Amino acid sequence: QVLSHFEFCRLEDFCHPKTRQKGSRRASSGEAMAGNKFWGGESSSSESDSESSSDEEKPAVTSAAAPRKQMARWAEESSSEEEVATRRVVRSATDKRYEQMNERIKTLKNHMKIDDFASLVSDYENVVKMLDKMKSVVEQDGGPPNLFIKVINALAEYIEKTHADLAEKKASKGEKLTENKAKAFNTLRAKVRKGNAAFQEHLDRLKEHPEEFQSDAEEEEDKMSDSDEEEADSDDSSDSDSNSDSDSNSDSDSSDSDGSSDSDSYKSGEKSDDSDLDGDEDAMRERKMLRWLITTEKLAAREKEASAKKEKDEENKVKDQEKRARKREEGAERGQKESGQDKTKSKQDEKDEYTPDELIKKVTEIAQQRGRRGFDRKAYMEKLQQLMAHAVKQSPGAQLYILASMVSADFDNTGSAFAAMRIDMWNEALTKVNEMLPLLAESYKEAKETAPDGKVSEDSDDPRSHARSVELYVSFVEKLDEELYKALQFTVDVYGDEFQHILGNSSKCLILLQRTFKYFEEVQRSPVHLGTIAARLMEQLYYKHDVLNSSVYEAIHYSMPEEEKPSWVWPKDSKRFMGQLSHYVWATDNQRLQRRACLAQAYHLALHDCYQPARDLLHLGNFQDQALEADVHTQILYNRVVAQMGLCAFRLGKIQESHNCLMDICQYNKVRELLAQGLSYSKNMERTPEQERAERQRQLPYHMHINLEVLESAHHIAAMLLEVPNLAMQSIDPNNKRIISRQLRRSLDQYDKQLFTGPPENAKEAVVSAAKALQRGDWQSACEALEDLKLWEHIDLRGLEEGNQIKEMIKEKIKTEALRTYLFSYASIYDAFHLDQLVAMFGLPSKNVHSVISKMIIKEEITAFWDESSKFVLVQHVEPSHLQRLALTLADRGAQAVENNERLVDQRSGGYAFKEGMRSGGQGGAGRWEQGGGKGKDGKGKGGGKGKKGKGAAPQGPPKFRGWENARSGAIRGGTGQRGWSTGVKA
Repeated sequence: QVLSHFEFCRLEDFCHPKTRQKGSRRASSGEAMAGNKFWGGESSSSESDSESSSDEEKPAVTSAAAPRKQMARWAEESSSEEEVATRRVVRSATDKRYEQMNERIKTLKNHMKIDDFASLVSDYENVVKMLDKMKSVVEQDGGPPNLFIKVINALAEYIEKTHADLAEKKASKGEKLTENKAKAFNTLRAKVRKGNAAFQEHLDRLKEHPEEFQSDAEEEEDKMSDSDEEEADSDDSSDSDSNSDSDSNSDSDSSDSDGSSDSDSYKSGEKSDDSDLDGDEDAMRERKMLRWLITTEKLAAREKEASAKKEKDEENKVKDQEKRARKREEGAERGQKESGQDKTKSKQDEKDEYTPDELIKKVTEIAQQRGRRGFDRKAYMEKLQQLMAHAVKQSPGAQLYILASMVSADFDNTGSAFAAMRIDMWNEALTKVNEMLPLLAESYKEAKETAPDGKVSEDSDDPRSHARSVELYVSFVEKLDEELYKALQFTVDVYGDEFQHILGNSSKCLILLQRTFKYFEEVQRSPVHLGTIAARLMEQLYYKHDVLNSSVYEAIHYSMPEEEKPSWVWPKDSKRFMGQLSHYVWATDNQRLQRRACLAQAYHLALHDCYQPARDLLHLGNFQDQALEADVHTQILYNRVVAQMGLCAFRLGKIQESHNCLMDICQYNKVRELLAQGLSYSKNMERTPEQERAERQRQLPYHMHINLEVLESAHHIAAMLLEVPNLAMQSIDPNNKRIISRQLRRSLDQYDKQLFTGPPENAKEAVVSAAKALQRGDWQSACEALEDLKLWEHIDLRGLEEGNQIKEMIKEKIKTEALRTYLFSYASIYDAFHLDQLVAMFGLPSKNVHSVISKMIIKEEITAFWDESSKFVLVQHVEPSHLQRLALTLADRGAQAVENNERLVDQRSGGYAFKEGMRSGGQGGAGRWEQGGGKGKDGKGKGGGKGKKGKGAAPQGPPKFRGWENARSGAIRGGTGQRGWSTGVKA
């Protein structure tokens, strides 16, 4: 007989090792296999019993077994033995995936109910990943499941609704989300917005035809519910079968203990029971099969159940919405209730009129709520605003006290050391402080009128007193200035709209400072407060050029009322105005403010090309030494002044002074740290977290920065104009070991070591290539290398035209230094130079060429003289004798021994050196601006020398040549023969 497919699967399961194991367990527990329908009869034990049975019983058994064989395929599904062993439900991989997706969607909906944004992010990602894994099945079905489309649409609506609620709470300054929850919500919103874009067509269709998606979703849910019910029924049947099996097992055990006769009678009785229960089993099988048959009654019941479920879902949805709305209303009612209680209480306590003492007591009582748990800033402001009406009737002092309490509450949210105050809160505080200024003037007049002797008392115990109000007002102005500075300091994107918006508020702060300064200047009562406000005003103006300051004042001028417009005109002589502000600051007797005021004034002078007054101001106050003792911020300001003075000297053509100033800032490659314009990281430098935080706090805002590329380019050009002629002079005088710029020498050495030199890629390489051309006397190539530098566009803030004038001046300097370098390099080869030839070579006027050569002759840099017509330069070639060379060597060694002895005396006695040059080099002050001797203590532009006993080299004048410096190289090496006009002494 051919086995059906179901019977073959049953046979395969039975032959499986695990199935055999379970069969062996059943055999050991005494479970009979008489009821096994697959084999169509009984077990081996029943066969032995059947042999002893009578022949009359066989036809009855076969007749009973015959109908069971016909229904064997169906009977296996309800077999109790199958359910006892293992109940296997065969599902496809697709069904399992859909089931997992449904479970995940249920979890997502639960998380939506409790506002768990972090879990919603992972739920949404998992659902999308599950759909992606079923991509092939989804494409065959014609799109994603309707349940998936519905849930992502519901999630999107939930997110938008929550976002609107949060925006409303933020506008009303209500309860906010925690930082982690807000971050999770923003992440969820971004992910859902990005992920739903791929299903936008289905979402639009859902919004247009929601009934299509609703019906499909309900059918899917009905199927899931039916399958759950079937599993529950099958579980019940399996439980009853297992119970019957256990009862039969216990009966078999008891029969085994009684004896073999009892067991035989039990088996014969079991066979007869099988014949009696056949009808019941058939009816049970029929009932179970009818469950799979869909009749009209079932269809109608199912539709009725679906409609009921739909109505229930809609009711649940409405209930959820009502619950959410109720929660929001409860929160709002709670706040209103509290405020209402406060209002009712305030109405009860509120009187038609308050006495001054009662009003102050009431304001103090309200102000004590600050800092407590559950403090409501909005309600706090409303209470004080209600009391303002009573304060207006009394005095300006009471109004100032209430406004001061309100501003103090605004400053409670200033943030940490690295987090600035929110700009909207800053503007609210600024508005209140602006309201305080006219009240302050009224309070001063009232206090002056009520004073018996016409003088305002300084008693600050009374909170309504004028002195206390002035102190609070000045502190508020300083706090506003500091918070705006901090906001500009810690804004990361300096090119973004946020930084521009904050920078635009600086004009508001300038208006407040200018009005406050005018008020204290008119009153002329408190020099301390006047000096404090003047220092703040200088900090706002000193680093801006007159072009920028005049534009800012002009823009403010048009927005001011007519009575204030005259005070908003930038003075033509801004240097005098800054001097007046500095004079007010010096009256405060605050040493730090005095130093910063003088440094700011010097910076402003240098910015407007007043190098000499700025240098005199620094020397007059001895700020070079005081900067070492000052705080870090004052040292940074001093370094900024030195850098600006170097740029000022460069613009004026003072190359030596410019190099002396810029060398202190640029020589150690720490320009960013010295000017507080950023952090430079190197391999050998490690910072602790505390050091990094301290350096971040001292960084300057971006709009106050000095252009570092302009600074370094000016330093390299000044070093080139000084060092290249010095190198050429040292080639003919080995005793001259003076080094002007080590950086340029190092760059030139690296340039010479390169196998291939391409075109310059940055400003430093352009200056180095110009220096190499200048060493050859090729001034045209040097000028071409410097032509395209960005330096000329930014060196002068007045415009590009002034930058071109500075460029032309530097070209003239290059021509002059090229002439000097050429004479140093080739004077030993020529006997004479014609003036017209030098004029044609270097493109200089004959007057300038004559002046340059005459200076070189006077300084004894070359041994030459003009002829009678002043058209020829005659070069003298004087060569030393052997005795003279020995004398020179002895003199050099004697001078070195004297210098070493003086240094030893200094180390032991602690005094100054005997030589005048050593004294000036040790003090480090005089030579710094002229010749630049000495090494700075820490490379911060603090002057030459190390302390008071500096070891820096003394400023050296031009070397004293002895007449044979232009001797030919062969003669210096010991050659014979002289040429030219020799005046040497024969040995």
